[in-house]
Amino acid sequence: DRYLKSLAISEKQGNLHGAAGTYGQLGSIAQEERDFGGAREWYLKSLAIEEKQGNLHRAASAYGQLGNLAGLQGNFIEAGQWLVRSVTSFTSARDQHRVISSTNNFLITHQLATPEDKQKLEALWRDANLGPFPTPQGNQK
Repeated sequence: DRYLKSLAISEKQGNLHGAAGTYGQLGSIAQEERDFGGAREWYLKSLAIEEKQGNLHRAASAYGQLGNLAGLQGNFIEAGQWLVRSVTSFTSARDQHRVISSTNNFLITHQLATPEDKQKLEALWRDANLGPFPTPQGNQK
Protein backbone atom coordinates (compact mmCIF):
# COMPACT_ATOMS: atom_id res chain seq x y z
CA ASP A 1 0.00 0.00 0.00
CA ARG A 2 2.81 2.39 0.83
CA TYR A 3 4.53 1.79 -2.49
CA LEU A 4 1.29 2.45 -4.32
CA LYS A 5 0.81 5.68 -2.36
CA SER A 6 4.40 6.67 -3.12
CA LEU A 7 3.84 5.88 -6.78
CA ALA A 8 0.71 8.03 -6.93
CA ILE A 9 2.65 10.97 -5.45
CA SER A 10 5.60 10.50 -7.81
CA GLU A 11 3.35 10.29 -10.83
CA LYS A 12 1.32 13.32 -9.75
CA GLN A 13 4.49 15.36 -9.31
CA GLY A 14 5.98 14.12 -12.58
CA ASN A 15 8.88 12.52 -10.69
CA LEU A 16 9.83 9.85 -13.22
CA HIS A 17 12.98 8.84 -11.34
CA GLY A 18 10.96 8.17 -8.18
CA ALA A 19 8.22 6.41 -10.13
CA ALA A 20 10.74 4.12 -11.83
CA GLY A 21 12.21 3.09 -8.48
CA THR A 22 8.76 2.38 -7.08
CA TYR A 23 7.81 0.37 -10.16
CA GLY A 24 10.90 -1.75 -9.54
CA GLN A 25 9.96 -2.26 -5.89
CA LEU A 26 6.42 -3.23 -6.86
CA GLY A 27 7.93 -5.70 -9.33
CA SER A 28 10.00 -7.26 -6.56
CA ILE A 29 6.94 -7.60 -4.34
CA ALA A 30 4.92 -9.16 -7.15
CA GLN A 31 7.79 -11.56 -7.87
CA GLU A 32 7.96 -12.59 -4.20
CA GLU A 33 4.22 -13.23 -4.33
CA ARG A 34 4.78 -15.40 -7.44
CA ASP A 35 2.74 -12.97 -9.57
CA PHE A 36 5.18 -13.24 -12.45
CA GLY A 37 2.99 -11.44 -14.98
CA GLY A 38 2.53 -8.50 -12.63
CA ALA A 39 6.23 -8.45 -11.78
CA ARG A 40 7.14 -8.34 -15.46
CA GLU A 41 4.78 -5.42 -16.08
CA TRP A 42 6.25 -3.41 -13.18
CA TYR A 43 9.84 -4.15 -14.20
CA LEU A 44 9.14 -3.16 -17.81
CA LYS A 45 7.58 0.14 -16.68
CA SER A 46 10.66 0.86 -14.61
CA LEU A 47 12.95 -0.11 -17.47
CA ALA A 48 11.14 2.12 -19.97
CA ILE A 49 11.72 5.17 -17.78
CA GLU A 50 15.35 4.32 -17.03
CA GLU A 51 16.17 3.80 -20.71
CA LYS A 52 14.34 6.97 -21.71
CA GLN A 53 16.27 8.98 -19.11
CA GLY A 54 19.57 7.34 -20.08
CA ASN A 55 20.15 5.86 -16.64
CA LEU A 56 22.38 2.96 -17.69
CA HIS A 57 23.01 1.67 -14.18
CA ARG A 58 19.36 1.44 -13.17
CA ALA A 59 18.44 0.02 -16.58
CA ALA A 60 21.07 -2.67 -16.01
CA SER A 61 19.38 -3.52 -12.70
CA ALA A 62 16.03 -3.83 -14.46
CA TYR A 63 17.58 -6.10 -17.10
CA GLY A 64 18.85 -8.30 -14.28
CA GLN A 65 15.46 -8.37 -12.56
CA LEU A 66 13.78 -9.36 -15.81
CA GLY A 67 16.41 -12.04 -16.37
CA ASN A 68 15.96 -13.51 -12.92
CA LEU A 69 12.20 -13.43 -13.36
CA ALA A 70 12.40 -15.28 -16.68
CA GLY A 71 14.70 -17.84 -15.08
CA LEU A 72 12.22 -18.46 -12.27
CA GLN A 73 9.66 -19.27 -14.94
CA GLY A 74 11.99 -21.69 -16.72
CA ASN A 75 12.47 -19.38 -19.72
CA PHE A 76 16.23 -19.82 -19.75
CA ILE A 77 16.99 -18.30 -23.15
CA GLU A 78 14.99 -15.16 -22.35
CA ALA A 79 16.68 -15.07 -18.94
CA GLY A 80 20.06 -15.30 -20.62
CA GLN A 81 19.22 -12.50 -23.04
CA TRP A 82 18.26 -10.14 -20.21
CA LEU A 83 21.21 -11.16 -18.04
CA VAL A 84 23.71 -10.63 -20.86
CA ARG A 85 22.29 -7.12 -21.28
CA SER A 86 22.70 -6.62 -17.54
CA VAL A 87 26.33 -7.78 -17.59
CA THR A 88 27.10 -5.62 -20.62
CA SER A 89 25.48 -2.54 -19.09
CA PHE A 90 27.13 -2.96 -15.69
CA THR A 91 30.44 -3.41 -17.49
CA SER A 92 29.86 -0.10 -19.30
CA ALA A 93 28.89 1.51 -15.99
CA ARG A 94 32.12 0.15 -14.44
CA ASP A 95 30.27 -1.58 -11.59
CA GLN A 96 32.37 -4.72 -11.14
CA HIS A 97 30.38 -5.95 -8.13
CA ARG A 98 27.18 -5.97 -10.18
CA VAL A 99 28.99 -7.48 -13.18
CA ILE A 100 29.94 -10.42 -10.95
CA SER A 101 26.44 -10.71 -9.51
CA SER A 102 24.77 -10.65 -12.94
CA THR A 103 27.35 -13.08 -14.31
CA ASN A 104 26.66 -15.49 -11.46
CA ASN A 105 22.93 -15.23 -12.12
CA PHE A 106 23.66 -16.03 -15.76
CA LEU A 107 25.67 -19.07 -14.65
CA ILE A 108 22.80 -20.27 -12.45
CA THR A 109 20.52 -19.98 -15.47
CA HIS A 110 23.06 -21.92 -17.55
CA GLN A 111 23.32 -24.63 -14.91
CA LEU A 112 19.53 -25.15 -14.84
CA ALA A 113 19.12 -25.19 -18.64
CA THR A 114 18.86 -28.20 -20.91
CA PRO A 115 21.98 -29.16 -22.88
CA GLU A 116 20.46 -27.56 -26.01
CA ASP A 117 19.67 -24.33 -24.16
CA LYS A 118 23.14 -24.33 -22.59
CA GLN A 119 24.61 -24.15 -26.09
CA LYS A 120 22.31 -21.25 -26.94
CA LEU A 121 23.24 -19.45 -23.72
CA GLU A 122 26.94 -19.91 -24.45
CA ALA A 123 26.34 -18.45 -27.91
CA LEU A 124 24.56 -15.45 -26.37
CA TRP A 125 27.61 -14.85 -24.19
CA ARG A 126 30.01 -15.13 -27.14
CA ASP A 127 27.86 -12.95 -29.39
CA ALA A 128 27.87 -10.21 -26.74
CA ASN A 129 31.70 -10.19 -26.87
CA LEU A 130 31.95 -10.68 -23.12
CA GLY A 131 35.10 -12.78 -23.33
CA PRO A 132 35.60 -16.41 -22.36
CA PHE A 133 32.62 -18.20 -20.88
CA PRO A 134 32.65 -17.36 -17.17
CA THR A 135 33.16 -19.40 -14.04
CA PRO A 136 31.44 -18.55 -10.73
CA GLN A 137 32.99 -15.64 -8.80
CA GLY A 138 32.24 -14.12 -5.42
CA ASN A 139 28.89 -14.51 -3.72
CA GLN A 140 25.98 -15.66 -5.83
CA LYS A 141 22.90 -13.48 -5.47
